[in-house]
Amino acid sequence: MNRFFASAALRAFTSLILLSSPLDANAQTFVNGGAGKEPGALKAGVYFVWLSENDSQGLLFSNNFSHYLSKKLSVGLDVGLLSAKRYDDAKKIFTVQNTFYMASLGAAFDALQGEKVTLRLGAGPSVRHRAEVNSDPEGQGTQDGSVTHIKTSDTGFFGYLENDFGAFRNGIAGGRISYFHYSDGTPVLSIGVHMGFKF
Repeated sequence: MNRFFASAALRAFTSLILLSSPLDANAQTFVNGGAGKEPGALKAGVYFVWLSENDSQGLLFSNNFSHYLSKKLSVGLDVGLLSAKRYDDAKKIFTVQNTFYMASLGAAFDALQGEKVTLRLGAGPSVRHRAEVNSDPEGQGTQDGSVTHIKTSDTGFFGYLENDFGAFRNGIAGGRISYFHYSDGTPVLSIGVHMGFKF
């Protein structure tokens, strides 16, 4: 029985490889058109963030994997860690501290596609797990003296404007502006730079 399932899985995998492989040069050009001969990209970025409801600032460290489905349409996965704080000069303490673990799936369209420069617009669903220490939580979380600890998860969406510049043979460098909005908790505005490579 195990041999039967292993054989069936091998046949299914082989069929998937054959079906996903381009049949001719024109198909290869179409599938990989958005990135020349390299339809996939892996990028790491660092972004300055502003959390409007908490009026706190910090950094978002993010990794992105994307893959072109057609000449201008791509899909991607972002995972990141955000850390932000707000310091009260009068009280001489941090009144808000935010730690977010974030993940997003996005679809993007290349509005401008050049040999060395690409400008794209993207959007998609997003989730996060947030751990906050907040002195003004509006009835959320667990009270601990003068501050409240909040641990919860939120769902939402994000949108972004991004550009990529070709660097060296398969390198990428560029920037991104993103906006994240969730069902609860503060929205996030981020702007920063990334680097990576195409493959």
